[in-house]
Amino acid sequence: MSRLCCGGLLSVLLVFSAQAAEPVAASQASEVVTALHATLLDNMKHGAALGCGGRVKQMATAIDADFDLPFIGQRVLRRHWTEISDDQRKQFMDAFRKLVLSTYASQFKRFNGESFTTLDAQALASGENIVHARLTTGNGDNVAFDYVLHPVAGAEGKSWRVINVIADGVSDLALRSSQYDQIYKERGFDGLLEWIREQDKKTLADCA
Repeated sequence: MSRLCCGGLLSVLLVFSAQAAEPVAASQASEVVTALHATLLDNMKHGAALGCGGRVKQMATAIDADFDLPFIGQRVLRRHWTEISDDQRKQFMDAFRKLVLSTYASQFKRFNGESFTTLDAQALASGENIVHARLTTGNGDNVAFDYVLHPVAGAEGKSWRVINVIADGVSDLALRSSQYDQIYKERGFDGLLEWIREQDKKTLADCA
């Protein structure tokens, strides 16, 4: 077989492999989003019985499995991440995680006929996947959710984790990043950490 023939065959195989991998990755990313929606709905349907603590516990399992919080934390702090110590990073991530959990437990606590629909997923040039979804409220209103996921290497191969949630065009990552950056500039790391913990307390108070 000539070198030209082999080269052409290899190119075809590489293109075919890439095209075959995209639907698989998109399907896996969609499954992550669908699983997250199932947890949110369960929290809503059993909100009163679970209580705030129960909903937080369920969200902890889902968030730890479906989100790449360490990645999100670094992006949220921007350049400040490199300015703080390992101990400060640990403190920040602990407080940040608690706020994320309490926010989801507070926002999704009652069921009024809502439903989630995972629509489709598409590969991005960055190697990430974006999953389009929709929340339909009990009165028929729709909220568009776009989830950005990236692959994370693990013991069992690559898995997809959420790194950003965009609700009706508003990026949670961009919003938090801008807000945290401003507070850090005004109050420093300790001031930001105190603010996050205070927000968590307020959110938990509204969680019941």
